[in-house]
Amino acid sequence: MELIRTPQPELADLIQHTLTRNGFTVERSEQGDQQVLSIPDQQQYPHARQLVEELIGDLKRQQGQVAVEPLTGRPQPLLSGGWLASMGWVTKAGLVLCGLIYLTPFLFGETVYRALMFPPTLDVLAAQPWRLFTPMLLHFSLMHILFNLLWWADLGRLIERFQSSGQLLMVTLITAGVSNFAQFLDSGHLFGGLSGVVYGLLGYLWIYGKINPGAGYALRREIVIFMLAWMVICFVGLSGIVANTAHLSGLVSGCVLGGIFGLIRRSSANSAV
Repeated sequence: MELIRTPQPELADLIQHTLTRNGFTVERSEQGDQQVLSIPDQQQYPHARQLVEELIGDLKRQQGQVAVEPLTGRPQPLLSGGWLASMGWVTKAGLVLCGLIYLTPFLFGETVYRALMFPPTLDVLAAQPWRLFTPMLLHFSLMHILFNLLWWADLGRLIERFQSSGQLLMVTLITAGVSNFAQFLDSGHLFGGLSGVVYGLLGYLWIYGKINPGAGYALRREIVIFMLAWMVICFVGLSGIVANTAHLSGLVSGCVLGGIFGLIRRSSANSAV
């Protein structure tokens, strides 16, 4: 399937190299003065197109307009289909689940929250293992849930759009389990929130982008600095009311996963070149 055509060989070289480093199979040909890049695998095409649109958008912001004509029209803004339309099903499911569960105390009392909280003992956890993960769905104030869900939406959809829904689900569950268990060991079972996962996604994208910069969607430096500074502020000034251990352990586990998968993807891309 034809992906893109441009009269600029340098641009075609950059796009081809970026796609190849991310594991895509790319075919290239010339039609008159146009360089034509195609993706023979139909399943790879949507993800390849998203990556190309992001790359072109960055080039336009940095260097002005570039001469490029995608087969199905000019590149559209990342959120042209609407905020929710830009997300995959895992990101949307996280928003819906957290939102619905946040409303349950107003409708049914504390029953649902008590059932989803981390268990008070490891024996109960062994009998109800899903409670290792479900505390990430619990929020205790409007600001708490809004802050977490905004970051979840922004970070989660990057992983889901440029890698896969399964990858986002895996990173979410691992960082949730690690951060929840660490917080339980530190402070007991009375905690909740998605912030451990948010820091896990941050760490994943941060280190993945460092190790595999050819992916083309590394986090901006300002975002990383802001989130790390906020974590330090919480440790210093909000230690009694914030699950700081969950933040730190989520970040560390996300960094480890980002390093592992960054190396795997970079190695596979290099071997394909």
